[in-house]
Amino acid sequence: MDYRKILGIIFIILGLLFVVYPLYSAQAVSWIAGICLIAFGFASIIDGFSVWSIMAHVSVINILLGICAILFGILFIYRIDALSFMVGYLFYLVGFILILVGLLGIFVGIGTISRLSSVLILILGIVAVFLAAYSIAQPLYTAILVGICLIMEGITFLASDIAESQIN
Repeated sequence: MDYRKILGIIFIILGLLFVVYPLYSAQAVSWIAGICLIAFGFASIIDGFSVWSIMAHVSVINILLGICAILFGILFIYRIDALSFMVGYLFYLVGFILILVGLLGIFVGIGTISRLSSVLILILGIVAVFLAAYSIAQPLYTAILVGICLIMEGITFLASDIAESQIN
């Protein structure tokens, strides 16, 4: 069995789980992210103490990074929905970058087409910022959106596998 077919089936199953059970799947993502962050934090602290005598300044950074990772891991397990947190802040990041590029293109762009595309980029940036605020406020919709994206990606993997098998 080809890896694309396996990935397609896994993505479709995960997408369906996210769409059918958005609350549980978002909580599972938070727990997994929290456990991974806690494990990373402990590993970073151990790494920091292991090279203390060689590089003290790097060790301090590793230890502080480990403590921060453990704190975020605990927050993701007990308090914050990691899925909406990560997706929301990624939307904010993309939105602000698009707004910046759009504004720069409007003021620096040469020609009407360049300025028109910069206005469209600016509008997309504003939409991305609104999506960020909405995804942080409503984590269930974020889980459903991730589920739909997983299903679409799974279908894409299956379709590419079928198309390649017909070519060969």
